[in-house]
Amino acid sequence: MVIASRSPNCALRRSRSKPNLRRPNKFDRCIDVVVGRLGCKIVRLELSGHAGFAPAGTDIVCAAVSALVLTAARGVVRHGGAKALVRDDPNGAYVLEIPGGGGARAQAVLETALDGLQAIARSYPGRVRVRRQPQGRATASRKR
Repeated sequence: MVIASRSPNCALRRSRSKPNLRRPNKFDRCIDVVVGRLGCKIVRLELSGHAGFAPAGTDIVCAAVSALVLTAARGVVRHGGAKALVRDDPNGAYVLEIPGGGGARAQAVLETALDGLQAIARSYPGRVRVRRQPQGRATASRKR
């Protein structure tokens, strides 16, 4: 019995980037994901850094994280009906804020994105770090 099979239309190709197979250490660069919650609701995702798996522009880890977060921002607005504030800093920081956390659909999108980010972090140890922001700082916007 076949439960799932690869679609004949699947266009996935092997990455051409040359991965850095050396085991990362604590001094290597990584993508830092900080999750802000208000109670149980995700109200903020803040990302910064580079995975260092391959050169910038060819890094599949960075591409995966970017795709998840950009899709989450779009999904929160389009399917969750919530307001999303996005700050994309040219220096590499990306912040997605959802005032009040939005409704159940917005939270479903955000929790799914967080699950995906944690899965990437498990698959590429030392390249992505997901951590929770201290409770009191989740709603405070940082001014620079």
